[in-house]
Amino acid sequence: MAYFNSVLIVDDSEIDVLVNRRLMELTNFASNIAVAGTGEEGLRYLQEECANAGNAPDYIFLDIHLPMMSGYDFMEAFKSLPSYITEKTKIIVLSVFQKPDHLRVLSQNAAVIGQVEKPLTQQVLKELGETHKLPASASF
Repeated sequence: MAYFNSVLIVDDSEIDVLVNRRLMELTNFASNIAVAGTGEEGLRYLQEECANAGNAPDYIFLDIHLPMMSGYDFMEAFKSLPSYITEKTKIIVLSVFQKPDHLRVLSQNAAVIGQVEKPLTQQVLKELGETHKLPASASF
């Protein structure tokens, strides 16, 4: 049985998506794994496919460096989604090391629970699945 019902990966790197999705499948992290290649696609998915809290993903794994709409822009737009989404869904930023001022901006967003390096690891998924918290080494 999977740890979570659903997750959304928002990342424009096909290789990163392939690796992260496969790792989630192998670790039984989520029953449903949706993928969006851009921030716009991710928002559209949330608006069109998530008609109630039961359909909203438990987590969004968000790349910061996206074409057109950056991960930062996505997080701003996320705030305007219905409360049943913003209260349930938590965002985990997937990115290479961020500058301290970028991490400060991320940590000020209530939906963001932390940042992890790409690609995901079994340890990060296992700890998140078991404790619903990121490992201390992966958080802010």
